Amino acid sequence: MSRAALAVAVAGLAAAALAGTCGPASAQVLGAPPTYSDRSLSAVPNAAAMTTLIWSPGLDDGFVPQGLTFMDGAVLVAAYRSEDPKQGRGPCRIYRLDPRSGAITGTLDLPPSCGHAGGLARGRPGRLWVADTRDIFEIALDRAGGARIGRVIGSIRLAGGLKGSFAASTADALWLGTYSGEPGARLYGLPFDKLASGPGAIGEQDATAAVALPVKAQGAAFDAAGRLWITRSGSTFGELLQLDPRDGAVLKRFAMPAGIEDIGFDPQGGLWAVGEAGSKRWLGWATYFPVVFRLEPALLR
Repeated sequence: MSRAALAVAVAGLAAAALAGTCGPASAQVLGAPPTYSDRSLSAVPNAAAMTTLIWSPGLDDGFVPQGLTFMDGAVLVAAYRSEDPKQGRGPCRIYRLDPRSGAITGTLDLPPSCGHAGGLARGRPGRLWVADTRDIFEIALDRAGGARIGRVIGSIRLAGGLKGSFAASTADALWLGTYSGEPGARLYGLPFDKLASGPGAIGEQDATAAVALPVKAQGAAFDAAGRLWITRSGSTFGELLQLDPRDGAVLKRFAMPAGIEDIGFDPQGGLWAVGEAGSKRWLGWATYFPVVFRLEPALLR
């Protein structure tokens, strides 16, 4: 058997193992499985790099998972409610998950002006940012271990070419990215100092850095070494890319489940992601993978 054939065979076995052991009745998927479908999870690329699987929260209530970040020992997932493929906005909610058990440990409903909640990112200590298409919301987090997540303490309007399709953060800045099916989208870096001044609105002219994005980008995260990772996806494909933050050149490319959305790193270097394929809105897709999952980057192929 050639090396290429062997690689294909191994990948096929890994995918089959995931599909066979991670269906709705499997104990290997943490959290509460949805009750509206009896489908088994689809075989997906890079299943062998997935070390944790958790059912996305709010599925039975019609929530579509979008934003994600990891902070204070928990996975935070933002979602909007819609069961209609033609309806891309709805009431927004944040869920906090225990990464060990998959249990929901807190929720926070966002203001009515939020309709998509495409990104979550850490802010200054004790703060969380939610990115919506034309607004960002700042949340003051409650003390770790409490039953509540926190409260919204302010919002800023996004103007011009600046949109909040997804979000990431570095030590001194919030980064907002735009989803686009055409070339030209950017990920903009906005200093926390500028956001703290309480501007009523900000635009791309307020950014101190910008990185070119690939088409159909859905999520972003910086790892501990400052490397930029981007997801891109649609109904039939998913990818995880490592980009050069200077010019947006693709340095690494890995296949991912269709419908992959936002991402975030944990302190151990694991990369958490969330997928919308198989939510009620997208139940008609061929891929059924409505889960939060942790990737071990060293195992990606």
